[in-house]
Amino acid sequence: MLLCMALALPANAWAQDVLDDVLDGFDKAPKTVPTDDPLEGFDEPSSSTSATEHSVASPWSVSGSMLFSAAYDYTQNTPTAGSSDKRGLSRARPKANLKIKGNLPDQFSLPVRVLGEASVAHDFVYAVHGRGDYNATVLNSFERDINLGELYASAQLGNGFEITAGRQTIVWGTSENLRVVDVINPLDRRELGMVDIEDVRLPLAMVRADYTAGPWSASALVIPHIRFNKTAPSYSPYDTANGAAPQNDVPSGGLNNTELAARLKGTFSGWDLSLHAANLYDDNGHKETVNGATRIRHERVNMVGISGDIALGNWLVRGEAASFSGLQTLGVPGQDFTRHDILAGVDYTGLSDASMSFEVVNRHLVDWSPALIGEGLKRNSQEYALRYSGDYMHDRVHLTALTTRISPLTKGGGFSRASIEYDVQDALSITGGITLYHDGTRAPFKGLGDNDRIFVEIKQSF
Repeated sequence: MLLCMALALPANAWAQDVLDDVLDGFDKAPKTVPTDDPLEGFDEPSSSTSATEHSVASPWSVSGSMLFSAAYDYTQNTPTAGSSDKRGLSRARPKANLKIKGNLPDQFSLPVRVLGEASVAHDFVYAVHGRGDYNATVLNSFERDINLGELYASAQLGNGFEITAGRQTIVWGTSENLRVVDVINPLDRRELGMVDIEDVRLPLAMVRADYTAGPWSASALVIPHIRFNKTAPSYSPYDTANGAAPQNDVPSGGLNNTELAARLKGTFSGWDLSLHAANLYDDNGHKETVNGATRIRHERVNMVGISGDIALGNWLVRGEAASFSGLQTLGVPGQDFTRHDILAGVDYTGLSDASMSFEVVNRHLVDWSPALIGEGLKRNSQEYALRYSGDYMHDRVHLTALTTRISPLTKGGGFSRASIEYDVQDALSITGGITLYHDGTRAPFKGLGDNDRIFVEIKQSF
C-alpha cells in the first residue's frame, strides 16, 4: 500500500509481456458486494433426453463483447514547444473482449473448472492526430494492447476443499470505492477517474487454497508473480511529473520474493465478518535516492485487518480497519513506519429503483514528522466517496454518478464522474458521460485539473 494512497484510479505493448492488463469503458456500479469466489458464474453441464436420442449440453461457454469508445478533452491548455497536443479527441478505440469458461473432460479424477479472459484493442487517435506528435512512452502504453486477463483452473478436492491456480483477481473487504484491506491486486492508474475500482485491478499469477465449513471459509494465497501499480506514462495527460517521474525497481518473481496472504470469513444472516493478513510488496513504493539518482523502491509490508458489514432494513453499514507496518519514505530514509487505516461506509437502497452510498477512510501515520511534508504525507489523511446509481424506463436507462475527494476536503483534489447508459437491445448499449477533475494540493490529483473530458461507448455483447 502507498503511504499516500489515493483513489482509484507500458514500454512497447507489442513487445512487452502480454500479461499486462488494460481497462476501458465505464460500467455501471454493482449493487452487491463484490465476491472473489473463483467458481462464481460457472454452470453445471446439463442434459436433455428425447425418445430417440440423447444429447448433452456443452460444458463450455463463450462470451464477450465488441465495443468502441471515444473521449474528448475540452480543458487542456495549448501545448508548449516540443510537447504533445492533448486537446480535443483523446480516444478512438475499438476493443474486443473474450471469455471462455467450462469443465475439463470427465476422465479427470477431480472436477476441474477453468476460466480464461483476453482482450485486444487499438487506439486510432494517434494516427488521426499524427503519431509524430506523441512521445514514444505514450504510444507504447496506449496505442496497441493485447492482454490476458484472468486465466486459471480450479479443482474441487472434496470435504470443502478447493484449489485454484493461475492468474486471478482477489477482492477483499466491503468497500466499493476505496481501499483498506483490498491489497492483493495492483491497480491500473494510468487514467485516474475514468474507470471504477472494480475494473482496474490487475490479475496476478498465484495459487489459492480455500476451505469451507458451515458459515466459515478460509483462504490462503501464495503469489510468486511480482507486479506493481501501472501509472501514467511520461508526457501523457495524467503525467504530473512532465516526464521526470523516477523509474521502478521491480524485484524478480519467484519463490524468494513470494507474497503471502490469508483470510478467514464468516457469512451469517444479515451480516458478515472477515479477518485478513498479508505480507506483500508495497504496490506503489516510495522514492529513494542512491548516488544522486532517484528511483521508486518497493519494500515488504505486513498488513493485518478486519472487515464486515451488516444489513439494517434499507441500510447496509460497512466497516474496515487495517494496520500496515514496514512502510518507508524518502523524507526519513531507512525508518520503518506504521499506518492505521479505518473505513466507514453506508448504503441506502430505500429509493425507488436507485441506491446511494457514502464512504470515508482515515489513514493515520504513526511517528509522523515534518520531514514528510515534502512528500505530501500527513499525520491524518482522509478520503471520501459518494455514489448514486439508478435504473429508469423499465431498467433500460442506467444513471451513475460518483464523486471523490481527498483531504483537505475543498483543496485536496479528486474527481467527479457521471454517465448514462441506454440498453438499445438486450446485448447492445450506448453510454455517454463526463469526468471532471478537481485540481488540488495532494497527489495524485495535483496538476490534473486540465483533464476534464466527455466520453461515449458503444458496446455489443455476445
